[in-house]
Amino acid sequence: MWRELAGMSRMKACNQAVTLTFQDLAPSHLPLLHGWLQQPHVREFWDDGDRTLQQVQAHYFGPARDAVGFMVTLGTEAVAYAQAYPVPEASDYAKWRSSTGETWGIDLFIGEERWLGHGLAVDLIKALLMHLRRQQPELQRVLIDPEARNTRARHIYAKAGFVVVGEQRLLGKRMEIMALDL
Repeated sequence: MWRELAGMSRMKACNQAVTLTFQDLAPSHLPLLHGWLQQPHVREFWDDGDRTLQQVQAHYFGPARDAVGFMVTLGTEAVAYAQAYPVPEASDYAKWRSSTGETWGIDLFIGEERWLGHGLAVDLIKALLMHLRRQQPELQRVLIDPEARNTRARHIYAKAGFVVVGEQRLLGKRMEIMALDL
C-alpha cells in the first residue's frame, strides 16, 4: 500500500521542477536516519532520545510502531524523513479528530541541512498530503504538532494550509496542535 510516490514540486531555490520521491523506510536507510537524528538542527525539535544505531532501529522498526515512515529523496539525494499515522479515538489527540472521517497525524524533518530555507518542507507536506488522500479516501483531517517555540515549523505548516486548533503539553513541552481539513 505505501509504495514509492513521485510528485512534481517547484523549488524556489532553483526555480525548476524537481521530483520528490517517498520510499517506505527500510533497514538500509538506518545509517542515514541515525546520522540525521544526531544533527543539531534535527535534534533541536525532534529529540526522541535515540543516540545509538540500535536505539534508532528499535524505535523506528519496532513491532508496536503504528507510524509509516518514509525516506524522501529529491532527485537522487535523500533529503528528509516523514511519517504518517492514524489518530485513534483513544489518542491524546482525539479531541481534534474529524467527526466525519479519518484523521491522521504527520511529522517530518529535513535531514540535509543545506536544504533548509529553500521551500522544500511546504512542497514535501503537500506531496505527502496528496499521497495520504489517495491511500486513505476517508481521510478528512490531518494533524501536526510542532513545539510552540518552533516558529519556523509553525510558519511552514501555516503556508501549507494548517491552522491552529489547540495546544497540549507533551513530555513537558508545549505543543501547538495544527489541523488541515481536506
